[in-house]
Amino acid sequence: MTVISPVRAARIAGSATAEFDLAPHWRERGRGRAGWEHAPALTRELSGAFTAAIARAVEHAGGLEDPAETEIAAATWYGTSHVAEVMHEQLREAGPKWLDPEQFLFYSPHSLVSAAALALGLGGAGSTLMGPDAELQALTHAMRRIRTGRAAEVIVAEYEALTPFAAVTCADGPELPDGETLPKGRATALVLRPDGPAPGRAETGGRARAFGDVHRGVDAAEVKQLADRHAADVLHAAPGLLRALAGADGPTLVVSRPGEDGRRDAMVVL
Repeated sequence: MTVISPVRAARIAGSATAEFDLAPHWRERGRGRAGWEHAPALTRELSGAFTAAIARAVEHAGGLEDPAETEIAAATWYGTSHVAEVMHEQLREAGPKWLDPEQFLFYSPHSLVSAAALALGLGGAGSTLMGPDAELQALTHAMRRIRTGRAAEVIVAEYEALTPFAAVTCADGPELPDGETLPKGRATALVLRPDGPAPGRAETGGRARAFGDVHRGVDAAEVKQLADRHAADVLHAAPGLLRALAGADGPTLVVSRPGEDGRRDAMVVL
């Protein structure tokens, strides 16, 4: 078992979660061409919900030390696929026939991060990762930035807005509709910063939880050992990881999906 020792520990200084109604979007998508004109407004609503979640997490963290240097690492499974649906319909029904609609399945998923950074005055690096492991990768990236001293503050965030198109093509994804019940959109944001308050500044809001070492290639027995050692609940990385961490009440051991050899990476969240 290889342990990567941190240069600096990181902790969650503030967090926020949000849910928002997707029923209007599903209703407009069901109208087909007649609903196209409403797609921009629904896109802005999703962007606004994502930005608001980050703003609340920042408020719970007592503000940012240096917004001009604060970074964002975001994650999503579907991206802004509701925009892609409209593009898909327009290209298929009314657009140039030489274009392949499948080339536009994910349209600018990073646009939400850009909009949030502009709205909140964040000037640090921004990244958006996609897919079922995106939240774990975003969290690991943010931790690495702080642990190596390359960033003093990183916002880790995720968003999902399950659409009719995604519900069909990603049937194993999170929050699928059950019968007539439509899914809710969601957004989560965590503010990470080095462990311990900045000099001369007391912490306000949030729950300080130190991130421990990252353990590479652990087997099932070593996962149990780590969990027992830290009296930690085991949390398997999957869509919804950041939301689970935001609601955790005690030590948590986050483990990745197993590789072909059955081994995982594990991070202790204290």
